[in-house]
Order: sequence, then structure tokens, then C-alpha cells
Amino acid sequence: MTPTEILDAALARAVADLDKREVVKTENRERVARVARDTRNRACVRLVLACMLAKVHKPTVDPRRPYTEIEGVGTFSGRSYDEGYISAAIQSHR
Repeated sequence: MTPTEILDAALARAVADLDKREVVKTENRERVARVARDTRNRACVRLVLACMLAKVHKPTVDPRRPYTEIEGVGTFSGRSYDEGYISAAIQSHR
């Protein structure tokens, strides 16, 4: 699957059952909601989303290494995933 297809599938799954609780523990669900809804956290949320998208797209990457400047096994361009796929997905769903 392409990153765009992965994001589209994730969105479809989320929209299909908005009442389903993926995060079971109440305190963790509240933490996730607080971070996701705080407009000051957009960069952090997008970074995490880019890292997870890269990991799903290419399981060999290390989601803790989103910098191509750091040489080594598992590095990837987090910026490319953010700008290339996440920004595009945000724009197409506005």
C-alpha cells in the first residue's frame, strides 16, 4: 500500500465507528484527546503521525529516527512523509 492508501484506510476505519474506543484506559484516552485537540501541539502530532505512517509503509524503518542526516539503519525522511502525504491528506479532507 502507498502512504496515501494507508492514510485513507485509517481515516475510513476511524469514521466507520466514531463511538468505538481504541484506547481502552480512560486516563490514556483523555491524554490522547488532550494532545490531539490542542492546536499548540500540531507539530508534535504531525511528527508522530509521520513516524507511524513511515513504519506502516516501510516496516524496516525505525520510527525513532525520522532524520536522514543521522546515518544508520532504519533512518527515513520524516519531513518527506509529513509534507508529501500528511499535508496532502489534510488538504484533501478540508
